[in-house]
Amino acid sequence: MLKSPEEIQPSTSWIVGVDFGTSFTNIYVNRNGIAEPLQLENLHLKVTEIPRDTRITVLFEYFIPENFIPADKPLPLSSVLTTRGKTSASQGKERPIFDGRIYIPSYGRFGTRPPWIETDLKWENFSLNQLFLKHLALHISAIAAKNRVAEIQWSLSFPSAFSRSDKNKYGRTWQNLTQELQASTGINHICPEIDDLDKFRTESLAIAQYFADYEGHDLVNTTCIDVGGGTSDISIWEENRLVHQCSVQLAGRDLFSQFLGLNLKFMSKILSEGKVSEFSGSKDGLFDLNLNIWLRSNGDYWLRNKRNLMEENPEFQGLIKLIAIGMAGLYYYIGILLKVLYEEGKYNRKEITPVYIGGNGSQLLNWLAEGGRFDRHSEVNLLLSRMLSKGSGFEDTEEVTRLTNNPKHEVACGLVLNESKLEGLTRKVKDLPIAGEAYEVNGIPISYSSRLDFEDEVEDFKVPQLVQLSKFLSDFNLALKELEIEGIQPMESYKVGKVLDRGSNQNDKLWRDTNRELTNVLLKIKGKSDNIRVEPPFILGLKALLRVLGKEWAEKWQK
Repeated sequence: MLKSPEEIQPSTSWIVGVDFGTSFTNIYVNRNGIAEPLQLENLHLKVTEIPRDTRITVLFEYFIPENFIPADKPLPLSSVLTTRGKTSASQGKERPIFDGRIYIPSYGRFGTRPPWIETDLKWENFSLNQLFLKHLALHISAIAAKNRVAEIQWSLSFPSAFSRSDKNKYGRTWQNLTQELQASTGINHICPEIDDLDKFRTESLAIAQYFADYEGHDLVNTTCIDVGGGTSDISIWEENRLVHQCSVQLAGRDLFSQFLGLNLKFMSKILSEGKVSEFSGSKDGLFDLNLNIWLRSNGDYWLRNKRNLMEENPEFQGLIKLIAIGMAGLYYYIGILLKVLYEEGKYNRKEITPVYIGGNGSQLLNWLAEGGRFDRHSEVNLLLSRMLSKGSGFEDTEEVTRLTNNPKHEVACGLVLNESKLEGLTRKVKDLPIAGEAYEVNGIPISYSSRLDFEDEVEDFKVPQLVQLSKFLSDFNLALKELEIEGIQPMESYKVGKVLDRGSNQNDKLWRDTNRELTNVLLKIKGKSDNIRVEPPFILGLKALLRVLGKEWAEKWQK
């Protein structure tokens, strides 16, 4: 006879923060005023004897593993779903676990994409997105029940790059699944309404709360950035008051993984010691997944022990240059934000700001730093500060970037904290993104300093000239020379001169290719404005530039 489970008397409450990310998902709990990662306990009840090897494999592939990996620090979870062994349930009738469940991938497990593995859950695949979140919430509820929790207050984050439609879908998904859990678990689930700006808040605000309350940094005159896999979420603060927030789709995939996906020989030779089969090509969707797992398992070790050996390798230098251009471009855009906000009278200081940076993608700063460890003394600080200065036109006061102590934990943690009373968190007027580059919508020219406020229907979207982006690239190359940055080399054969200088054939080709890449993206920006994920033209141009430069780098070293 099986022993009856212990009867419990629920008596406590939790605040649960969920940061659902492109690459990883994290969960924090606030109980009795203490914020900590959710403890992923083993909830299995074994009813039969079975060989351990068989049990582990079957549970891993067809049910819920006994232990999440890595066992010592299982959070954040990979944002991956498996539908292996799913039932024949019709669409909309799928059940968590039976038809789809959280998958815990291990490094090098797949050479090609199995049909049951699903990624890109945050931005695509809405029905699969629901299955992942349902299983996640169910598992959290089961752990809560074991810990005698009678009530869960959910606190959720989303990127402000979400369209209105994206945000509404995400909010409704949580409302529906918590209603189902309320009926099946007996726990009182309090889910925020879509207009609850305290418990349903942007990632840019949650990370600022984290830096203020958990790491104890001031927000007197500060920019906070959460660099994830798909978006970088930015908030600018003055005396604990929110000045501006935005989300741009420029993050880890654009700043790092896309380059390695184009050059698998480099992955094989340098990073994975010849085991190229462990990384599938980017076309089948598994490259980002395998790379993220590799970075989580081996990234810190590689940076500490092998990066120094590669510093003189020209191929590695090329990769570092690409990462530097991407990060510097993000800072240059923030400089433009500071300038425009000052001109609008919303930012009162004619000064650049210190930067607090977190998120999984923030670890790219370690790749740019000598010895593989970024800190306040790293020379790349000088470059990033100069980019803020050049983008804004303000004096370069050599402001320092502070790297998080807990990458990819900040947003989930910030969701369950509220010690610092930050102003502007609950204002209902949405911050429209600042363009950063002049553009045209439906034939109407609009300046680079304008806000992106599309009409109801977008029929035509163009960026006639990449003026600000050209300024950035010249300023970037000049800064490397003027600041005597030793670890990052200026672009070979790029002629620094006047904006969009046509005096160099190399410049001509670069901007021609970049404009072609950009136009290919702009042609897809059409339709109802509520369904368009608005991206600043400067960021769109920067992403196009990075794709062109990434292809050039890969082709050069694959010959």
